Amino acid sequence: MSFAKSKNDFSKKDMNFFSEFSSATSQQISSAFPIFLLATVAILAITLIVWIVCGIQIMNKQNKINDIKKEMNSAEYQQRLAAKDKSQAEVEQLRSYYYEISTLDSKIASKTVAASSTLTTCKDCMPNDTVMTAYDNLDGVVTISGQSINRESALNYLHLLEEKGLFAAIEDSIKPFDPIELGYKKNDLWFGNMNYSFTFTCTLKGYVTLTYASFIDGATPTPLSVLSTEHFNVGSDYTLPNIATYSQDGVEYKLTNVKINGTAVTPERLTEIINKNELGGKISGNTNIELMYTANNGGES
Repeated sequence: MSFAKSKNDFSKKDMNFFSEFSSATSQQISSAFPIFLLATVAILAITLIVWIVCGIQIMNKQNKINDIKKEMNSAEYQQRLAAKDKSQAEVEQLRSYYYEISTLDSKIASKTVAASSTLTTCKDCMPNDTVMTAYDNLDGVVTISGQSINRESALNYLHLLEEKGLFAAIEDSIKPFDPIELGYKKNDLWFGNMNYSFTFTCTLKGYVTLTYASFIDGATPTPLSVLSTEHFNVGSDYTLPNIATYSQDGVEYKLTNVKINGTAVTPERLTEIINKNELGGKISGNTNIELMYTANNGGES
């Protein structure tokens, strides 16, 4: 009987324990729920505010985009755009004209001809026993033909021309002649006096020309600079310094090709030119050099 009573008391104690535990847990949950609810509401409010702000910013940007599109599609903007394109086309056309005119001017300058003072000097230093029968000038070569009493007179005239320093080189041809074979008659003024004919082929100093210009490389090269011309004697050394890069209008260009008289240099030669930052050599004849460049960003200005 006492055992049953003690068992019932133990069961009552267990039930009281579980009841007290459940009541404590419920009280804790009840007290935490308002905090959880408040945190949830705060998160939702912050999310809503962020969404509204982002929406307003997107709407403002879209409005600006719409305004820009509207302005671009307006007749006034199209007129300004057309005027700008026309101005750019006119500028490019003027640049092209300027390049062509400068190129022609440089080419004309490269065609060295004998000045009138050259003819005067050739006449003034002629000995009395010598006559000039022809004086021609073509592409920087002056040809003087004449007659002299003897070979020594022709040679004397040749030495006088050389002393004047008018020419880089003179090739001479002195030959005896028969006046009758040349059509002279016995009553002609110089019959019996002139026994030698001569022809002096004289190369003007500086006739050999070096022309060079810079271009943007491409199917149709675009000029970066006007054509420059320098005059040299045959066999002279020439140097074009600081050519590895080229700057114009804030754009930096790098050398990618070099053409000499229309023929591109070898890759090895190009690498050597870029590393030395200069192009040089001996000039043996008229030489045209094209320096081809590419913008560092890979495009054209």
